[in-house]
Amino acid sequence: TVWASPAMLAIAPMQDFLGLGTEARMNFPGTTSGWWRWRMNREDLSPALARQIQRLSEIYFRTDASD
Repeated sequence: TVWASPAMLAIAPMQDFLGLGTEARMNFPGTTSGWWRWRMNREDLSPALARQIQRLSEIYFRTDASD
C-alpha cells in the first residue's frame, strides 16, 4: 500500500478505494483524447469510505497527533 511508503505524502486514486475497474481509468496510454475525465459521484463519498481511509492513516501513522 502507498500508505506504507516513507514519503511525506501518500496519494492513491479514489478508483482504487472504490474498487472500480478499468472503465474508471483516467489515462489510457496510446490515446490522444479523453484523458483525465473521470469524475467521482457525490454518493460514492460515504462514512464507510471515510473510516477505511482513516483506518489506513492510523495504521501507517499518517494522522496528525491532534486528530
